[in-house]
Parts: sequence; structure tokens; C-alpha cells
Amino acid sequence: MQTYSIKDEKDLKTLLCVHKRMPDMRLGQVLLEEGLISEQQLDAALDAQHKYKTGTHHLGRIMVESGLVTPEQLNVALARKLAIPFVSLEGFKLDPHLITLVPPEIAQHFKVLPLADLDGAMVVAMINPFDQAAIDALRFNSKMNVETVMASSEEISEALNKHYSSYEEMEALEDLKLDPVGEMNGHEEAAHMIEAEARKKPIVRLLNSIVLQAVNSKASDINIRPEKDKVNVFFRIDGKMQFIRNLSKNLLPALVSRVKITGQMDIAERRLPQDGHARLMRHGKQIDLRISVVPTVTGESVVIRILDKDAGFKPLDELGFSADELNQLRRLISRPNGIFLVTGPTGSGKSTTLYALLSEVKQRNPHILTVEDPVEYDMEGVEQVQIALAKGYTFAEALRHFLRHDPDVIMVGEVRDEETAHIANKAALTGHLVFSTLHTNDAASTVTRLLDMGIESYLLSTTLIGVMAQRLVRVNCPECSTEEEVEPHIRKTLGLNPGEKFKRGAGCYKCHYTGYLGRTTVIELLPVTTEIGRLIIEGRPAVEITRQAVSQGMRTLQKCALDLARQGKTSLEEVYALYTE
Repeated sequence: MQTYSIKDEKDLKTLLCVHKRMPDMRLGQVLLEEGLISEQQLDAALDAQHKYKTGTHHLGRIMVESGLVTPEQLNVALARKLAIPFVSLEGFKLDPHLITLVPPEIAQHFKVLPLADLDGAMVVAMINPFDQAAIDALRFNSKMNVETVMASSEEISEALNKHYSSYEEMEALEDLKLDPVGEMNGHEEAAHMIEAEARKKPIVRLLNSIVLQAVNSKASDINIRPEKDKVNVFFRIDGKMQFIRNLSKNLLPALVSRVKITGQMDIAERRLPQDGHARLMRHGKQIDLRISVVPTVTGESVVIRILDKDAGFKPLDELGFSADELNQLRRLISRPNGIFLVTGPTGSGKSTTLYALLSEVKQRNPHILTVEDPVEYDMEGVEQVQIALAKGYTFAEALRHFLRHDPDVIMVGEVRDEETAHIANKAALTGHLVFSTLHTNDAASTVTRLLDMGIESYLLSTTLIGVMAQRLVRVNCPECSTEEEVEPHIRKTLGLNPGEKFKRGAGCYKCHYTGYLGRTTVIELLPVTTEIGRLIIEGRPAVEITRQAVSQGMRTLQKCALDLARQGKTSLEEVYALYTE
């Protein structure tokens, strides 16, 4: 469908006048012209429609239910049929007054953006211009007639985050009655004032807006970092930190206090670090927030980890493994006993992989127990336990109890110490299948780490069935992927042929001008074969174990990433980062 670029109210008014004179079209004709369906599919849908009583089943509903088009594609087609323009919002100047007429919660809930006041009617951009509940809510709150245009979900979300966040900051500052100097001096009266400000609607809306923007951006973390004269807000998206905006330093005490209230922390404690957690519901989905507050010389710094339990849990088939690696993994985890470890640094997707492995094993209907810190994703049919360090309930203590609780499969969130390693090894020796994680850079060095923890080499060669090291690499944005210019020294380091071509994202609106959209997993899977077991018993160094595993078909992390780059899925920049670790 053609997208019209609008820069101001004049463009918008002209466009609406032109579209009102456009002839009405049949929905089937629009879908055919868009190339979304074939003539045979249209005929079949029309035949199906004739079988229903008149007016009970619209053609669009039949096509969505039969999987011919998505609801979004249907909305775009209906917009064209009814001469509703599809617009590009990039560069459009919004009227600040209109922003005040539409409450943030309504704008975010219905994904609507007020654009202009044209002859007493408020023109709004919508993802679904046929949402009557949204139109009624807009009319009620603005006391104006509503004219609709259509825009992409990405553009509306970005515009809402940008303009409503600015409005909420100004509203919070106007409402602020706190003396920042008094707060810094720690007066008891000022502490009460901070708590009062933290409970006011403008501060509540400001924090809600930041969290909602992060969730919509699929960020994994929110960083609120104070500096001498301002507060910077960063999101970690696809593993990389991105600057989002800055706030007035005067808002920091009330904003941090609001975070503490949300995370059930001590609002009066400002000299010691604190941890908390909260839970929110977004469109029926449960999202957990893990909160850390650390005092710095410029004020309290906040990090909020976002755990989307639906987005984080994925089946094994969707993690980006090759067919051979999937088959090998499934063979390893089908064994009745042994230890299988997933390794890598923080944020490399280890927990997601462990849950995918448990989901596979669960199909055999075993008794599964997990001990975690914290329990990140709820899994039906699995008994999950969270450790409590303050009460002395550690991984090792939980494992000791597990062995008397008749499990078939045990998952340990992390092997952190010698005691946990020894009990996990004992569990594998006594007929249990054990999954866990370690912080090592590659698969082979995991063996060295376990030997350093005091596990005898002859026992480890028997209990360890496999190790999988993994990383997450960013995926090229499909909308702006283009040929990548490769520096000669990178070609030399990676051992590339002079004529090989690679791709990377140039940066566009959809990927927030980063060139990347999402991440995928790269792995090296080391099964403990007879030959590898012999090297473990002999105490050979990690480099020899790696060499033997590669000769038996193992792809290293770097080779796995390079294969993705050769397929155009990621850039050499991501591959080179693995080579230089």
C-alpha cells in the first residue's frame, strides 16, 4: 500500500481532501492488487461467505480465520478500500496542546497519536482505524470529532514514547514541590516530601512511561544513571546499550523513590544498595521487573531488568541451532543420567536454552526439580525452587534435599562453588540427569574449571555428557540490509577470501538506525565422546580438547558466527567481536 509522507498540517489536510474523493473499492480487489491473495483464494473465500447467512460472516473475517491474511494486512486493505490514507510520521510536528487532550494511558492502550486539529476535528493516527472503542474514548476525552489516518505500529510506538515522555516530564516538574538541596542534606522533613512526591500521578506516569517504552522497544534492561547536572536514561536492546533521553536532575529523588515503592524497598534508605522486584501485566502477559538501586556520588543509580516470561521462553527449534546440532542435542539429553552444561557470560541466553532443554525432556514425563536464583520463567509440570541466601538456603543445600525427593531430572541455575559441583556430580553418578550453567568462555575450558573445583578426572569423564558454549549475536535488519565494506585486516584475521561478500544493516526507522533487529544464538557443542573422555582423564589442556572436538565435527563459536555472516544473517562486526574476545 502506498505510504504518504506528511510534514505538517497542510500536507495532512490536502491528503485527507484527496482521499475523500477517491472511489470505493471492493476488499477482494484491494487484496488482489496488494498481492496478498490469489484469484483462486478469493473465489474460495467468496464461496465460503455464500454458505453463511447474509451479513453473519464478512469476507475479511473469513480470510483471517482461514490464514490467508493477518489482521494487520486486513486493516491496511480496509483502509485503502475506504480511502483512509496510510501515512509516514517521520518528521511530522505534533501540536503539544493535542497531546494534553489525550491521556497517556488511552494513547498507549489503543496505540493512537493525535496529529492535528483540522476545522474542529482531531486527526489521529491509528494502527486499527476501525477500532470504535478507541474512537469513542478519544471523542469523550477530547470533546472533539475524530478523523482517522493509518500508520505503522513501529512509527506510532516511537512517536508515543517520544512525545508523551516529554509531556510527562514537564508535568512532573511543574508539579514538583521538593527542594533538592534539602533532600541532599538528608533532612527528615525532606524525606517525607520525597515520598509524597513519589506517590503523585505525574511521577507515577513518568516511571510508567519509561517502563512501557522499554517493554515496547523489547529492551532487556533500563538504566537510570545520575550525573552532576542531569539524569540519563539508557535501554539495553539486543545486548547493546542505547541512549534514550535525559531528565532533569530535580526529578531524581522522587523518581528513585517511586521505583523503591514499586519494588517494595525501603524508601528511607539512601546510603546502601537495595534490590527489589515487581510484576506488571501488559496485554494479558506477565512481565517481571528485577530492580537494583545503588548509591553513587551523583545520586542513586537504578537498573531495572525486564523479564517477559512469554517472550523469553522459546522451544528448542526456535533458538537458531542447525539441524545437525539439534539432532545431537536431542541425543545427549535423551540419556537417563549425566551432566549437561550450558556456558557463557552473563546475558548470553543460557537460561533460555536451559528452559528449552527442560521443555524437550518434559515430554518423557519425568519428575523434574529445579533450583534457581531467581525463578525466571514458570514452567507447568516442573517443581521449581528459589534459593534464599539470607536464610542459608543455597544451591548446595537445595541439591542435598533434592536427592531424597525422587527426581529424574535436576536443573541447577548455576554451579557457583565446589560444594555445588560435587553434589551435582554425585547426582549424575546416582542416576539423575543434571542440567546447569557455568561462566566459561568456551566449551573445552569448562572441563578445566570443573577439575579446578576438585572433581576427580576419572569421575568427570564418566558423568559429563556434553558442554554447550553459546553467545547471542545481533541479526541484520531485513529492511535495510546492504553489502558490507570489509577492512583488509578483518579479512586477514577471519581468513576470508578476497572476493567474499557480506551484509549488514545500514540503519533505518524500523531498527532505530542501529542496522540490527533481534538476536540469534551461536554455539559450540562439545559431546564427551570416548576420545574426549580419555583426554579428560589424562588432564589434557583445553586447547587439546578443542582440537579433538573440532576433528570430530564440532563448530567453534567463531565458525558458527561466520557461517551466519556468509548467509547474510549477521555482520562481520559481530563475528569479529567473537574472534577478539
